[in-house]
Amino acid sequence: MNATNQEQIRDTILRVLGDVVPNADTQSIVPDISFHDQLELDSIDFLRLMMGLEKELNVTIFDFDYPKLSTLTGCERYLNERLMSAA
Repeated sequence: MNATNQEQIRDTILRVLGDVVPNADTQSIVPDISFHDQLELDSIDFLRLMMGLEKELNVTIFDFDYPKLSTLTGCERYLNERLMSAA
């Protein structure tokens, strides 16, 4: 996937995350630290994040893959793979 699409994925993740946690400073997210540790994201907020990403990117995120999406880097990697396999 090219850099533009990678940036679009990151922008989408941060936008959806900002919708789920409105007071979060999404621009200061550390990519390899879990959302839970940085934003105190609870399980309901995490589910809302997953559902929002599915809707925005038109992909299916399997619940058994949720641990892979606990960080920004993990989300980017997983969604990149899902979007590439759907293309």
